Amino acid sequence: MRPDQILDAAQRLLLAEGLDAMTMDAVADAAGVGKGTIYHYYQSKAELLSTLRARYLARTVARAEEAACRRAPRTALRRVERFIDALLESTVENGPLVWILFHQTAIEGEDELAVVHEAFLGLIRQGVDSGEFRITDPAFTAGFILHGFQGTVESAFHSGHIEPARLKSGMRKVIRSLLTP
Repeated sequence: MRPDQILDAAQRLLLAEGLDAMTMDAVADAAGVGKGTIYHYYQSKAELLSTLRARYLARTVARAEEAACRRAPRTALRRVERFIDALLESTVENGPLVWILFHQTAIEGEDELAVVHEAFLGLIRQGVDSGEFRITDPAFTAGFILHGFQGTVESAFHSGHIEPARLKSGMRKVIRSLLTP
């Protein structure tokens, strides 16, 4: 319970006051625990932020996987589309948090998005295995689609013109052109 309590407090601080205001002392105060308790679970602000990113991604992927399989879609294409739709919805709904966690923090070297790639790759492999998708390199295709998604969404955030319906429609067209004959 304590780690989630700490992460929840850190997230609230990030959203209310920004990255610079999220000190270990401020997190301890916001969580209602001692500073030593924070350091028991997280050795540094960087580790706390990394854990927040991992938690956000795990929750987002779980939501996307659930959406992909909801109402037992008959086609792999539909599962892929639902997965990407859920990623987009989560990104838009949590825009300020995503911006802080993935753009304002300067932690390099971790492949934190691997969890997204692995889940998405699994859906594409299902389509290949069923014969619905006729692609020769599922891993490359999954990476290509996800990086295109990430770049397109990031560009929309930078421009300040986030149009979820347009992004969703565009991603579906690209996915269909890449995955179906």
